[in-house]
Amino acid sequence: MAAVQLASMPQLAEARSEDDDWTGLKDKSERRKRQTRLALRALRKRKAAQRAAKLESGSGNTTLETRYDKGLEQKSDFGFGSNIVIPSYVTNSGRLVPERYLYPISRDHLLPLLEYNVYRASITNLLIVGHLHLIHETCGFRGSIIIFPNPYQGVSVPPTLRRTALQQSVPYPEWIDLIPSPQMRDNAIKTQHLFTNKELAADLLTGIMGQEDRKDAGILVWSDPWDPSSWELTEGFVKKWGFLVQGCDDLVLSTNYWRKIRGERPLVLTL
Repeated sequence: MAAVQLASMPQLAEARSEDDDWTGLKDKSERRKRQTRLALRALRKRKAAQRAAKLESGSGNTTLETRYDKGLEQKSDFGFGSNIVIPSYVTNSGRLVPERYLYPISRDHLLPLLEYNVYRASITNLLIVGHLHLIHETCGFRGSIIIFPNPYQGVSVPPTLRRTALQQSVPYPEWIDLIPSPQMRDNAIKTQHLFTNKELAADLLTGIMGQEDRKDAGILVWSDPWDPSSWELTEGFVKKWGFLVQGCDDLVLSTNYWRKIRGERPLVLTL
């Protein structure tokens, strides 16, 4: 039997087999189905060609820049910005950074944005207070991240991160210093026997820590991590970790500010 030349007709330009030939079909449903299939193929081909043309036209004068988080490039009142501290995909010289130095998970598992913000905020505050050595230990990313030098070395610590009288008088785990609320730091010191930093991190960084069971007991960070007004407590966090935020008027005020923006009712702490 002679081969059927399906592509000889303009309306069958995207036909790949006899099953794509809708001409002569009496069944309206089947005819429409084949026509739709061919139309989608043509559409995908056009879009692919447009993307290729756009990339080609912009390749001649494209400058490779290090990827920074735009929201953290702004200078603060303390004279420094909170540049992202995770290595970028592309350096200024155009050299690609190996993916193993970027994230401890594969590319097909994207970090949840909210958890990433908390992670970024935690690292930023640790760098500000000079606890570079705690980053791997606290976050559990042993050997996954290379950070040097400390961009905040020699910079004065913001008032919100300066040690309280309690911090100066009793021993406590250093990771507590990353908390931007002085009262919450004091609460964490007083109740440190009730929990571990890994338990808290498991709730704040569920996906990043490899936990599949979400408890919705996290914190949201919307702006400068050293400023309590950038932090928002979730209802789940208050229910589980209420003893940590008792008396933290700064965090409650901030939380209700962000909730009001979204049109949500104020969060009332009944501790």
